[in-house]
Amino acid sequence: MTPANRRLVIIHNPTSGMRNKSRFSMALLRLAETRCEVEILKTSGPGHATFLTQELISRNDPDLVLVAAGGDGTVSEILNGLTGGALPLGVIPLGTANVLARELGIGVSIDKAVETLARADPVPAYTAVANDKRFLLMLGAGYDSLAVAALRSDQKKRFGAIAYVIAAVRAISGFRDMKLDIKVNGTQYSAGTVVISKAKYYGGPFIIAPDGGLDKPRLDVLLFQGSGILNALRYGVALLLNRISRLPDVETLVTDMPIVLTASREFPCQCDGDGGLVTPVNISLDPKPLMILRAAV
Repeated sequence: MTPANRRLVIIHNPTSGMRNKSRFSMALLRLAETRCEVEILKTSGPGHATFLTQELISRNDPDLVLVAAGGDGTVSEILNGLTGGALPLGVIPLGTANVLARELGIGVSIDKAVETLARADPVPAYTAVANDKRFLLMLGAGYDSLAVAALRSDQKKRFGAIAYVIAAVRAISGFRDMKLDIKVNGTQYSAGTVVISKAKYYGGPFIIAPDGGLDKPRLDVLLFQGSGILNALRYGVALLLNRISRLPDVETLVTDMPIVLTASREFPCQCDGDGGLVTPVNISLDPKPLMILRAAV
């Protein structure tokens, strides 16, 4: 596959907001100025992106690049349709946090996204599996997963990132009693919140694992000992200042071994920003990397 004969198949959710429609139109105009062939597949509901991805793999086309036009949720659906390095993956950032696009050096820039799709060579990125769900960015249980469980899709579409703050307020009652158990490298730990990260970034432009990265076959495990609303505020400020990993009650472990996350009762987890997963959860690295398009440094 070379830029001269690259065929982009874009999986796009047409129900996104007006601002995202404008950004997507801009991306298509920029792509029309390149030598890429472009095909657009529109999703019709939850899970459809996974189905479309599996269909694209069956084409067995070595010059095809799969493009996620959306946010991290769209990427997550596509990721769970990919097997190993079957197809290289690119992104057009249209979501709320766009963590993957930031990891890839694209950020929220449409111009940089198009440049990357048209010219970048695929590089390996290691994914992980939580029970039967693959993830590329992170798995969380605690403050973040309770907020995701309380998130309303209509408010997310209307308010963007503010919807997560509204959801966190709605979930405050659950912040008082959080106790999770996790086995890492053969040792058992307890924490109020656990974040298992493949990525350096979290929730947008905020750095949670300074030494992490998609190109590394490892997991960064952050254990937050505190619970309750005051600790939630303290952790939130530290995240905004990119100092979360420096807090004395936040321990960071590194592993390439399987992890087991449990709780005394069924506890919700979020995986790449999506809910639906509950403890107990078995997490492991996928030994075969995904191929992904990263912006030039």
